[in-house]
Amino acid sequence: MFQSSQIIFILIGCISTALLLYSCLPAFFRKQKFFARPVITSFESQMFLRLQQAFPNDHVLAQVAFSALITSDHYKLRNKFNRKVTDFVVLDREMKVIAIVELDDPSHIGKELEDQQRDQMLKEAGYYVQRYTQIPSVKQLQMDIR
Repeated sequence: MFQSSQIIFILIGCISTALLLYSCLPAFFRKQKFFARPVITSFESQMFLRLQQAFPNDHVLAQVAFSALITSDHYKLRNKFNRKVTDFVVLDREMKVIAIVELDDPSHIGKELEDQQRDQMLKEAGYYVQRYTQIPSVKQLQMDIR
């Protein structure tokens, strides 16, 4: 019926198919829920470096949660800032906030009222907030912040 070479060929084919299915199937059944993403965009990275150049003796933090900066006695008010994040916070050597810096890219177009409300919360808490649409020079940053 079958010759031995045909049986070996079929056997090798079956083993190869089984190995291929074994290596590919986990990708179909595994549903990854969490994915890494960049902490800041390339535009924000440029601003981060510029802030470090402008304030070499201070600390620059990126992507700081509002909840690390402000709080409220009213539980319901906390929901207004609970999930908000500011682009940069500049701290002095004593770790006191010098300024909060927001970098508005084109995704902020049409969100001016929301940005104004965010700034108002931070200003009410006593922070200086500076917004930029382009990356300023070191000199401009030093003139604006201090």
